[in-house]
Amino acid sequence: MKKLGKLYIATVLLFAVLITVSNVIFIKVIRARQDNVNILMNRVFEAVQEQIDTYDASDSSNQSSAISSGRIQNMIDEYYNSEKNNLQKEYGEESLPEKIEYIPINAGNNGVSLLNRENYLDKVWALSSNGNIIGLIVFEYSDSGFDRLRILINVCLAAAFIISVGICIYIGRAVLRPFEKLSEYPVKLSKNEISDKLPETKNRLFGRFIWGINMLSDNMQNNKRRADELSKEHVTMLTTIAHGIKTPISNIKLYADAISTGLYQPDGKVNEEDAKIAEKIDRNADEVTAIVKELIDKASGAVVDFKPEINPFYLEELKDFLEEEYSNRLNVLRIPYTFEINHNAMVKSDKSGICRILTQLMNNAIKYGNGEGINVSLGKEEDGYYFVIKNKGDVPDEKELPYIFNSYWRGSNAENTEGNGIGLFEARTIAQGLYGDIYVKADQENKEMEFDVYIPV
Repeated sequence: MKKLGKLYIATVLLFAVLITVSNVIFIKVIRARQDNVNILMNRVFEAVQEQIDTYDASDSSNQSSAISSGRIQNMIDEYYNSEKNNLQKEYGEESLPEKIEYIPINAGNNGVSLLNRENYLDKVWALSSNGNIIGLIVFEYSDSGFDRLRILINVCLAAAFIISVGICIYIGRAVLRPFEKLSEYPVKLSKNEISDKLPETKNRLFGRFIWGINMLSDNMQNNKRRADELSKEHVTMLTTIAHGIKTPISNIKLYADAISTGLYQPDGKVNEEDAKIAEKIDRNADEVTAIVKELIDKASGAVVDFKPEINPFYLEELKDFLEEEYSNRLNVLRIPYTFEINHNAMVKSDKSGICRILTQLMNNAIKYGNGEGINVSLGKEEDGYYFVIKNKGDVPDEKELPYIFNSYWRGSNAENTEGNGIGLFEARTIAQGLYGDIYVKADQENKEMEFDVYIPV
């Protein structure tokens, strides 16, 4: 999720840069246009003022005569119309005024300065004759809508920013966060930590992916089931062979012992050569017995593939694992449950191995329970950590409890339940691989099973 946070920051920075750059460019464009407008107005003004000054100079004999308003307007129109194309090419069409109008005023000694206000569309310039202001040139511009355009651009960028952030949040919640959880499933599946199928997400964006993963899960479980069956047949065959060989080997050892003691000699004395041969026969018989025992031990031990990897983690992580893997499943099955810890202690052990143990015990509690409830408590004591799983349901006979952790052994309460008798054997093998153990208690009266997992500190 750190990458998602960086994505949010990058999105905010990107739009901040876009808004800043767009406003800077917009301001530069407006200023450039305003400069062109000012230069154009100054050019028109200077041309008209020059004509007025020329007229004043030519009519110096009669200082009382004043140039008429109509004449000045004609000067303006004639110049503007004759120079309009050149002005347009030089300053751009947007710099041309809609209209240039002359407004006469009473001439006086009080000077009138340039009557322009910032952001005011009509620009006013004062004309003078013989040192007195005689009128105003008004450059009329239509509303170009630049201010509204600027506001519109910023509103659009703000809306795009909000939409982009919303999309990022949606992708984070609907895609990245669910996918982060989904990505952990293959790892857990490969470690045999979970047995339940991957649930479909609410938005169904990963339908085919989830379908493929569940199909892979089914295939792996079928292969494991088949491998367990073959392993069971293999162990059964070796056990049968071992028991079949046991009697002949015992007889061979007895015959070898009889020969070595001279039992079959007519005089009852030991024949040294025969005794040496009998010793070799006895030794070879012991080797055959040892080989058969080794084969049986290896066949049984190969059922569980576990190599501990010790790393520190908190008990709360085991509770989170149970919540994540079994809450929905138990709610669907309407089985009451509690997951409790008495202390969020740090555990230095193999988290994956303990999760496999809890998975096996939880699956058994669901399969063999009667649905009245499952209670799991995780805690730390002085000598180690205890994980207790209790459930009510079919309880095996008291005489069967010593064999409950044997490989491929199934109790009388498992006749109508699918399984191969390897789950508890695997759980205990892993616990013993972590220098711990699993203890079982059966309450026949209350029909309650309890498994206590012990892992030393």
